[in-house]
Amino acid sequence: MKNIIKIFLFCLIIPIFYSCGAGRIITNNLWRTLTESPEVVINKVENPVKDNVRLSALWAGHSTVLLQIYDKVILFDPFFENHFALIFSRKVESALLYENLKKLDLIVITHSHFDHLSFYSLGKLEELYPETDLIFPAGVEEYMPNFNFRMYRIDTAGVFSGKFYGKPYFINGIKITPVIAIHTGGRYGIDSYLWRVQGHSGFILEYKDVCVYYAGDTGYDENAFKKIGEKFDIELAFIPIGPCRNCEERGFFYHTSVMESVKLFEDIKAKYMIPIHYGTIEYMNDPRVPMRVLEKIIESDTSSLDLKHKIYILKEGEQIIF
Repeated sequence: MKNIIKIFLFCLIIPIFYSCGAGRIITNNLWRTLTESPEVVINKVENPVKDNVRLSALWAGHSTVLLQIYDKVILFDPFFENHFALIFSRKVESALLYENLKKLDLIVITHSHFDHLSFYSLGKLEELYPETDLIFPAGVEEYMPNFNFRMYRIDTAGVFSGKFYGKPYFINGIKITPVIAIHTGGRYGIDSYLWRVQGHSGFILEYKDVCVYYAGDTGYDENAFKKIGEKFDIELAFIPIGPCRNCEERGFFYHTSVMESVKLFEDIKAKYMIPIHYGTIEYMNDPRVPMRVLEKIIESDTSSLDLKHKIYILKEGEQIIF
């Protein structure tokens, strides 16, 4: 009976909302929430934390990445639930068996948006891995509950002032530096896009001889990312490729298009790239569109970038060991 009422109410709001772009995004996701379940990922990695690994990465879908650098296990923007913000629903389930981790040294939150700061996901991790180190950029504390983690508020002074990176922190032996992310903080839409609340950044993580860049969500600025490339010797970069209306042209101010993500990769001079932030949530179009455009760009590349051997497009749940 409840589902019937929900569907009836849904049908009433379609004519009102569907006439605008935001309305189409909302109604499409509401309909999927009512009528569909996320696609199941069958071949999940049973033991994602390896012995004797220098560098590995597992893409769990959307922006969630499990990174291992030698003996350090790091989780970026954990997002495990099937729905968020009461509207959006996953097309593919989370592909990380987080309960099978041998250890978890660090959790990194890049900003407060629902698909990056997930209270549900952090609650599950808190039960299994209490007192893990958790870091977030200044401003996120306004939205962060009191979890039983060792929480570190990362000062982002300098990040948005033209220097494009902040002071480094040393946490659990890992050197962590906040870097520019052209995005917003906040959580509820109005605070993010009207008030432009800060509380967002990308991060550079350095441990032993490995340097990794995790962009979080960001738009594109050639000057900013070239400065990052001059400052850090990046081996592996996680760069968002969606959402985008026309992925082969300029993106939104707050999100790189696929074309811009490739330019960003070139600017920071990283050795390898793994694309993130696509395939899970439907915005303007099929969430797999950015991946298809990236495949096309890689296939047609004849430049000295050698994208075919530098960009690794992973399936949900796939793990790569360098």
